[in-house]
Amino acid sequence: MIEVSVNKNILDEAKSRNQEFFVKFGNSGTHRENKEQRMTGYLAEACINDRFNDFSYSDHFDVDFLLDDNTIDSKAQGCNSKPLDYYSATLYEEQKKRKTDYYIFSRVKKDFSKVWICGIISKIKFFKIAKLKPKGTKTQNFVYDQSRYEVQYKDLADINVFLKWYKGELNK
Repeated sequence: MIEVSVNKNILDEAKSRNQEFFVKFGNSGTHRENKEQRMTGYLAEACINDRFNDFSYSDHFDVDFLLDDNTIDSKAQGCNSKPLDYYSATLYEEQKKRKTDYYIFSRVKKDFSKVWICGIISKIKFFKIAKLKPKGTKTQNFVYDQSRYEVQYKDLADINVFLKWYKGELNK
């Protein structure tokens, strides 16, 4: 898990991308109800972009990053404290249809001061190990408003290790 302190450049990039989306689409095209909620996702993406030169932003609506010809969807949720390994990385059930190769999961502190990049996982592996939790499932902190697939953060790969594997550098 990678902890990132949000600086002014990261915050400005996230705000700019959030505003650009809002001008284009308003509140449509997302399960998030307003541009403040979308800010969580954009802040995570800006931190990933700041940390890793290997990923480039995608122009496609369904995915956030490209890694060569691979597509990556970034998933973020707000939190009040550092996430732990047994916390859940979740996808809404309808998001299974999206065409992506990988998911990156992050948590964003609700005051936007920190982001934790929790890890990366292939879509194939995610759905192989994920459990579908129906709408109404109660966790320690909330009740699921929609059915979701979930895995624990400990099941994700560290992005630095993933990138070494991807570049063929692990066995050198």
